[in-house]
Amino acid sequence: MARVLLIHPPISSEELYKRGSQATASIIPPLGLAYIAAVLEKSGHAVEIIDGIASNISVEETIAKAKNFDFVGITVLSAFFKRCVEVVKGIKSAAGVPVIAGGAHATAMPGSLLESGVDYVVIGEGEETARELVGALVSKSYANINKVKGIAFLRDGKMVVTERRPHVKNLDDLPMPARHLLPMDKYKTSEARTYRNPSHSLIVSRGCKGSCTFCFKGAFGTEFRCHSAERIVQEMFELRDRYKAKEVAFLDDNFTTDREGVLAVCQLLLEKNLGIPWSCEARIDTVDEEMLRMMKRAGCEFIAYGIESGSDRILQSINKRIDTKTITKIIRKTQVIGISIRGYFILGFVGETEAEMLETIRFATFLNPDIATFSLLIPFPGTTDYIRAQKEGGDFDPLFFRKKIVPEFNFLDDPIYCPKDISPQRLLEIHREAYRRFYFRPYFVMKAIAKIRSFHDLKRLFQGAKTLVQS
Repeated sequence: MARVLLIHPPISSEELYKRGSQATASIIPPLGLAYIAAVLEKSGHAVEIIDGIASNISVEETIAKAKNFDFVGITVLSAFFKRCVEVVKGIKSAAGVPVIAGGAHATAMPGSLLESGVDYVVIGEGEETARELVGALVSKSYANINKVKGIAFLRDGKMVVTERRPHVKNLDDLPMPARHLLPMDKYKTSEARTYRNPSHSLIVSRGCKGSCTFCFKGAFGTEFRCHSAERIVQEMFELRDRYKAKEVAFLDDNFTTDREGVLAVCQLLLEKNLGIPWSCEARIDTVDEEMLRMMKRAGCEFIAYGIESGSDRILQSINKRIDTKTITKIIRKTQVIGISIRGYFILGFVGETEAEMLETIRFATFLNPDIATFSLLIPFPGTTDYIRAQKEGGDFDPLFFRKKIVPEFNFLDDPIYCPKDISPQRLLEIHREAYRRFYFRPYFVMKAIAKIRSFHDLKRLFQGAKTLVQS
């Protein structure tokens, strides 16, 4: 048995939230680490998790804690790469504990972590790889390390990458994520999205058949896999009964991909009477009227759609596989059925013009979702846009992740990428204009005021308005 510490890197609220966004931000649990922790616990290891965002722990405290463990695992996103390296170097210097890194950036750029002091990098899905790797290290079977699939490490100064591990075919084979190791009382969903807290989240699928240029699919692949309806509903009830959730949010980008699976989940929720509302995220091209009506009956109050752009040229350029006509049709159906909508939009795509960004703002007001989120494009390593941004011009440093911590995406204070002929200052002006033109419309303001039913509603409205003014 080994003592294993899993780390979600410590990022302060001042680093993570810019332009007044903290008041309306969500704090989401690192469920990927919780899945790995559950598998390691099942194998007999003693595991702890540090969520460095929710727990507000310092880098120094994180390093000090690592001294008490046999192995340390850390999840690495490109946005937090710089902080992860600080933590890794501190642990190696103070404790000499073997460090294992995983996550999206680890899969996209394993060499960047190995050269920064990480001992082993997990490439792709981490559960079985972590179990096998920790087992080999505990037994000191170092000769068998290269038999562990899905890892990278240095040997005589050169990177060795083992055979890629196949994806988990049946997600029901995985144990429930180890939420008991997380500070569940610290998590919340944005008050712009819900007034019910605690509102807890789950992830029930992996893989995406889409090919959007801004997304990274290196970890989970293009084959869609999902928990069974029974397993999904079981986890929803656990969140309600054990963790007192008043609402449940599916964080999957592609929850609605398996139509029959969604209908089965809805039928079970109706039969078992969950009794609390839920929300999800969906691709526009995976829903239909029958599904939406069934979801509404089963308690779905909110859907977040990835709309991205109001320009058909840009939608084609990013390989979204939808057009503005299809988007409008599904948005209107969702509105008629009575499910609230959050629209995700991105400004500053590779090759996008200022006129096309303004077209997106106009399209957002035309669609009139209940909430609109405007992000600035970040071309992350491993995505098609990471390559395009370097080839097609514009203001972009491909090593941005080494130089700064990237804050919450909806309110960047310093753009990571600017299309050609558009300055960072102008891009931020357009971004601010998007939020103000959408939320300060007389129709939207009057609608928001009409929805006020309590002091809490008034507080939510004030916090949202304050964020927009400060942005």
